[in-house]
Amino acid sequence: MISPLDIQIPDSSERAAAQARSVTRWLVVALFTSIFLQRFALPIGQDGLAFNLLVTTLIVVGLAFRGVLVMDATRTVMFFVLSATVSLSAALNADRASMPSLILLLVMYAPFMFSLRADLAEAVFKGCVRAFQIMVLICAFMGIAQFVAQFVIGSSIPFTFKGILPNEILLQNFNTANPLAWDSPYFKSNGFFLVEPSTFSQYLAVAIVLELLFFGATWRLLVFGLALPTSYSGTGLILLALLTPWVMLHKRAYGAIFGSALFVIIIVATGSLWNADALFSRASEFGSENSSANARFVAGAWLIGAFLLDSGRDVVFGLGPGSYAQYAKMVTYSAHDPAWAKMIFEYGLVGSMVFWPFFLIALFRQSPSRWISWAMLIGYFTFGGMLLDPRLQVMLLLFCVLPKQPAQAPAVNPTDDWLPPLNIRPAE
Repeated sequence: MISPLDIQIPDSSERAAAQARSVTRWLVVALFTSIFLQRFALPIGQDGLAFNLLVTTLIVVGLAFRGVLVMDATRTVMFFVLSATVSLSAALNADRASMPSLILLLVMYAPFMFSLRADLAEAVFKGCVRAFQIMVLICAFMGIAQFVAQFVIGSSIPFTFKGILPNEILLQNFNTANPLAWDSPYFKSNGFFLVEPSTFSQYLAVAIVLELLFFGATWRLLVFGLALPTSYSGTGLILLALLTPWVMLHKRAYGAIFGSALFVIIIVATGSLWNADALFSRASEFGSENSSANARFVAGAWLIGAFLLDSGRDVVFGLGPGSYAQYAKMVTYSAHDPAWAKMIFEYGLVGSMVFWPFFLIALFRQSPSRWISWAMLIGYFTFGGMLLDPRLQVMLLLFCVLPKQPAQAPAVNPTDDWLPPLNIRPAE
């Protein structure tokens, strides 16, 4: 017979560790859907609703009800001020305001009010970083295989699900099968699971930064580096160019610096073998109307100048939620929706003056790593269309917004207790 005295009750640290593992698993599910299921949509609205947005929202709500999230007073107040501001813009532009766009904005940024409990934050953060590295590593291998396979198969089958799965369950308006050039029979790699080659490039860039920060110069860096040119996309390269030199100097990763320089030399020297001109020519696109770079970085300013600046009220309060897409259809050039342009176009100076402090405080204050916060901020401004992008939202939440450090605690740094990234169990 077991005596009551023989029953061992887990202490608080054991309970916290078990709870951290449980929370990590749920957030890894959100990460999984944002990467491997990002092409899928619920048949709601004209273009469908991203499936991973629903999953992320349900998981955050579930974690809040479980009591593992706490509300940050400053961010909560700022979110409600933001809600009032964007609602005012919608009311002033009731004739053209898109209520689904307004609701989407509020749903996506409501989780920015929350943080994980302090006793869970570090373990959950580490577990999510390891899981992300595994997932992107899988995409990297798939992207390399995908790029090579097309020279054998000779079709776009490895690049798109269209024609294989019903269009109703796929996100629309993404250039998933993107040829190297206008008339090329070959395609840029998209990592098989991702919506576009540029998205593949962006995930690889973030993974390279995380690898350097927390794991050092590993064999995975080589895989990420080999996969990156197959995307023939520049957005990930912009992040790497702006951040990785400083990261490597900060970490004193002189081996990684030498290896990176050697890798770049080899890539350039062998450019004729892999059609490097298709990648390097992207640098000349900024001044070319209807090019990807121009649409991402320049055309937004043109759209603001053409439609917003004629009215003082519009400058102050914007043209209302969803208006950017409506007006972009009226011009002859292609205009993507960078976050800064979409925010000021739809919600004006007032909305921008509320949103950006809220966003930056959520991103940087007590972040587990300022380097990751900078990586996310650079990506937010350069990846294109990030204001309402549910895929980047997951990375923002998992790497910056939710796992806050106590005010007096140092930022999370790589330590010997980090498990190999092929093991996603949270550190005990």
